[in-house]
Amino acid sequence: MQANKFILKPKTILISGATGLIGSHLVPYLEKKGCSVLRLTRNPIKGNDIKWDLKSSLIDLDSTKQIDAVIHLAGENITSRRWSKSQKEKILKSRELGTSLLSESIAKLPAPPKVLISASGINYYNQDSDGPHTENSPPGNRFLSTVCKRWEESTSPALEANIRVCIMRIGVVLTTSGGALSKMLPSIKLGLGGRLGSGLQRMSWIAIDDLVDMIHEAINDDRWEGPVNAVADEPINNKEFTNLLAKRLKRPALFPVPEFLIKLLFGQMAEETLLADLPVRSERMPKLGYKLTYPSLNEALTHLIK
Repeated sequence: MQANKFILKPKTILISGATGLIGSHLVPYLEKKGCSVLRLTRNPIKGNDIKWDLKSSLIDLDSTKQIDAVIHLAGENITSRRWSKSQKEKILKSRELGTSLLSESIAKLPAPPKVLISASGINYYNQDSDGPHTENSPPGNRFLSTVCKRWEESTSPALEANIRVCIMRIGVVLTTSGGALSKMLPSIKLGLGGRLGSGLQRMSWIAIDDLVDMIHEAINDDRWEGPVNAVADEPINNKEFTNLLAKRLKRPALFPVPEFLIKLLFGQMAEETLLADLPVRSERMPKLGYKLTYPSLNEALTHLIK
């Protein structure tokens, strides 16, 4: 967390994916900071909801309303189901087309927003090389690397309109309300948890509280542009993560899940997520003077699991 050097005026912020894992934490955080939040949604209900529809390439932006910042988080869930050809197409197109539509729409506004913060993922990097990967590391060639690359490239209309663009390459987001940690908790609590496969695959993570604070910082600080790895500086392998979580819950972790079974159940999705070795660090964060509140996994789990 970084203390602002000056008092910030309230801002109007447009968010896609406001009800998702990150958005559901980010919206109340921003509102507590005095921001007015507008939500992009397919089914507008509230007065601050704005309709958007990828199929018809529609975003109903009111050109008379000043938007100070846009945060783009929306995209098809990557790990909700096994990857079929059609599911992979949804994952790619929801990000590529959604980002292009949003970037083009805000670029055409009479008074464009000052900044677009667009989510991406650490799967941008090559899981087949040792790492650790930094913001300057090249992309990989697997499916999710291609998704992230095309996702990021789709912000180009905003860049061409001189809108500052910050790409958040986000690691595994730790929160008990969803995502990887919440899926692990039930089995660990029952004493039935264990490492996945060899357990040697390294994961790069960030606590949800740090992530939403980073996004808020990126809204207000013009130095935040280009890619920034949103990860703690402590990649940890799956076995160590599982053991630390079990220790926190005072439970054993004695039941590993064999790699062949994980691949049998989840196929390619498992190879690029659950079993992927992706150690990532951020070179940008220290240069920006930004420090995480929960830089170690032990601190993060102590905070998240009461």
